[in-house]
Amino acid sequence: MTDSMLTIPVHEMTETYDGPQEKPQDAWSADGSLEHQPIVGIPIPVKQGSQGPLLMVDAVGAWAVERMQARVFLIPLWPFPTHKHMYQSLWSLIQSMDGLLLLAGIQGTDWYAVWKAGEQEPGLDSWPIAWEIALAQLATYMGMPVLAIADGAEKWNSALGGKRSEAPGDREQMASMTPDSWDRHTIRVRAQSALASALQPAIRSHDGEQKPWDLAFMPQQGVEQLAPGLRSCAQAEDGSVAAFERRDGAFGLGMLGRLDWGLDQDYGTTVFDAFLQACRSFDHTRSQQDGWRTVRDELCSRVSTLVTQGQPLISVSEIAHEEKRLYSSDSLVISTVSPGSTRPQERLRQ
Repeated sequence: MTDSMLTIPVHEMTETYDGPQEKPQDAWSADGSLEHQPIVGIPIPVKQGSQGPLLMVDAVGAWAVERMQARVFLIPLWPFPTHKHMYQSLWSLIQSMDGLLLLAGIQGTDWYAVWKAGEQEPGLDSWPIAWEIALAQLATYMGMPVLAIADGAEKWNSALGGKRSEAPGDREQMASMTPDSWDRHTIRVRAQSALASALQPAIRSHDGEQKPWDLAFMPQQGVEQLAPGLRSCAQAEDGSVAAFERRDGAFGLGMLGRLDWGLDQDYGTTVFDAFLQACRSFDHTRSQQDGWRTVRDELCSRVSTLVTQGQPLISVSEIAHEEKRLYSSDSLVISTVSPGSTRPQERLRQ
């Protein structure tokens, strides 16, 4: 078994838990008051149809947020032209939410083809996607918790410099498919990942009963190359990436499976709960730093420069050595990123 392929099924992770562990000093498991309902921003690309505006997103994810007792902040992204100060334009939205949820799109549509075509000839179809990409870039650089599902996971990875896998197929045929006909895969979670640590409450609640984590996957979705600062944290049976996360320990999770369709399983609700706890932690950290609002222009300009130059938005240089040490071990003990590494919250303090 190679170090890079170190995976175990979710139901086998109970064997790797050797008793109480210290809570990771990051946003994945930060304590938060249940009385505080975090505000989750959900961008929704809008397309002008023959009978009026069309919301190009699957609303199941918004329902999942409400079910988990959080507040939904819908962000319609109208087909307005982008400009060089687009990050500054999105700043007020960032101030109004505690986390970002990128949802699955409408089945049978291909956001990636529209986005790539828009790089050559921007227009009404590509502008909403460009705004969503920019919002994801700004939120990621600031360290805001991000949960991305299906198409949303592909967008997040592409926004940070990754690449979506190309899979030819009949879009019209896919549009007629129902969720019952989607492929289902058993997820294998890496032992040494933040996702594995976040799933521990669900694993312990099973009292030793082995329950696999099965998720539905929409057709023709996947990533060919992960962006700098991201790493695979779960795989499907065929070895393809099923989930990926930030490498710096802050909460950022992309699930290619329909996590929002899996809240009937403890694993799905546990992941959503970890996301909302991270949102509370981010809101608390932000409230402690009164001066962060004054750095809007400097921070947005920095994001714009990094994106234009193709530089990573997630700095991983300071955690590379620690990550290499963790992944070079054959141990299956679930570990976390070194607490001494730089957190995105430090960027707010700076």
